[in-house]
Amino acid sequence: MTVPTPPTPPPGMPAPTNPPRTTHRWLIPLIAGAVVLFLCCVGGVAVVALSSDNADPEQAADRPAQGTDDRNSSQPSETSDASDVAREEEPEPEPEPVGFGAGVWEVGTEIPPGTYVTVAPDGAFDYCYWARLSGFSGSFDDIIANDNLDSGARGRVTISDSDTGVEFTGPCRWVEESESEPVNVGDEVGPGVWRVGDEIAPGTYVTTAPDGSFDYCYWARLSGFSGELDEVLANDLIEPGSRGRVEISSSDVGIKFTGDCVWTRN
Repeated sequence: MTVPTPPTPPPGMPAPTNPPRTTHRWLIPLIAGAVVLFLCCVGGVAVVALSSDNADPEQAADRPAQGTDDRNSSQPSETSDASDVAREEEPEPEPEPVGFGAGVWEVGTEIPPGTYVTVAPDGAFDYCYWARLSGFSGSFDDIIANDNLDSGARGRVTISDSDTGVEFTGPCRWVEESESEPVNVGDEVGPGVWRVGDEIAPGTYVTTAPDGSFDYCYWARLSGFSGELDEVLANDLIEPGSRGRVEISSSDVGIKFTGDCVWTRN
């Protein structure tokens, strides 16, 4: 193969020379890319700075400073404080019930002497009982006087200052007579121990006992409410289905009715 020879320049003209070849041509695009990237970053920073400078001053004022929200959020609001206080307040304790309930009470120390009244609940098994005591041995000899109350009946007992104690059983609450609500039975009266003149008027009262096998009725005129036998002025038992009658004197202190009879004043 024949290699052509380069043409010979005309006389008087310098011979052409080939430009030198370089081995670093790849640096040119790399440097150009870096310059473009740098200009983009500088432009972005300038745009952000310009946007910050042009922000609405009112909106900037409304925005809390950095860290303020965190500090405020850690503090409870006034509403939450009031709710916490309301929850922490303990409910008011319920008032103590008046009078004396079931138990054995020492006279003069736990219960003062005097006349006490109650009304037994009107239930089939709501019976109440009282007993004046000369001691706390539990023997029958310590019982000065006692009585049972029918359901729904009015109860009354006078506790002496010489009594050692008194026992109450059942759901009744015994209140001093002076602190109880006044009662006036009118012309019809049921079971209970009633004070003559204040709760029941003197006069003649009649009834008819229910006609059941055990429907006995009883009355007793009283000179006091101690429950002792010597205070019974007169008494009587009315058989089932029988007609009963009693005249209450104005000098009587009280009258006692038991059973399911309803007594009507003539």
